[in-house]
Amino acid sequence: MKRAYFYILSFILLVSIGGCKKSAQSGLDTKHRVKRVAIATLMTHPALDSIIANMKTDLAEHGYQDGETIQYVIKNANGDSNVAVTLVRELELSKPDVLVAITTPVAQVAVKEARSPIVFSAVTDPVGAGVVASLTSPPANVTGVSDAWPYLAQLALAKEIVPEAKRLGVVFNPGEAASQYGIKQIREMAPSVGFELIEVPVSSTEEILGALRVRIRGLDAVYLSSDNTVIQGLPAALKVCFDNKKPLFVGDSGTVEKGGLAAVSVGYAGVGRLSGDLVARVLNGERGIPIVVAKGDEIFLNLDTAKRLGINFSPALRARATQVFGQP
Repeated sequence: MKRAYFYILSFILLVSIGGCKKSAQSGLDTKHRVKRVAIATLMTHPALDSIIANMKTDLAEHGYQDGETIQYVIKNANGDSNVAVTLVRELELSKPDVLVAITTPVAQVAVKEARSPIVFSAVTDPVGAGVVASLTSPPANVTGVSDAWPYLAQLALAKEIVPEAKRLGVVFNPGEAASQYGIKQIREMAPSVGFELIEVPVSSTEEILGALRVRIRGLDAVYLSSDNTVIQGLPAALKVCFDNKKPLFVGDSGTVEKGGLAAVSVGYAGVGRLSGDLVARVLNGERGIPIVVAKGDEIFLNLDTAKRLGINFSPALRARATQVFGQP
């Protein structure tokens, strides 16, 4: 009887020790497991693509190697903001450690639909868009990067390049929160720089070609606003401006590289890296991180576009430029 009791007690001890080891190992696995980062973006265009690429680069520098210590799940709404709800819900099913919401429409959906920690990026006016109530005291599970454009500096650059220009046509989508914020800023600032503002509202990328063709002869220059609908319509805007020899100003470095004449930009590679820093902090357990506002003081110029339009950049301006695209 004693011997049987001894065997039973020994068995219980072995099971308990094994269970402890398994629990300890499980805890270790949880601590060191591969992190899952879900990325929801509205569409593909140079600025947004640069954010994702540079965010990944930054996270790699933090020790999160793609496929080894971090796994990315990326979904693209392909320009349809109505798809954003489904897209965010699908990503939530993967139980991500962080959900990265790129652009204002996606971030607006994410804060309503997601329970995962959220890092938003490329949101022009987070407070005005209802993404957060405060830049300094956001909800514990929400942080991100604002890419509010330096509108006054952009308008001043346009005036510096074409000082004779008076009538500035601004293409914008009244339905996008970023554009609502932007057009308000431009309305207030344009007169102080010496521009008469001519508004060219569009509700879709496909409308840009026709809307600009109707108004182009009465314009001295064209400016694409900060919303994604308009930025995606760059090829159409370029065609009209090239056909009519009108300078086309934009607001981000990637769009200058693709053909825009010039911009003062926040630099979307930098926005991506700032986003990566925030994701790393959230993965490390930080919460309640204040919103970061990207600096907007970099100048980008496109020499090929300037040649096609018969415009010369001054040596002083070229010396101030962060980057000059095209052949000298």
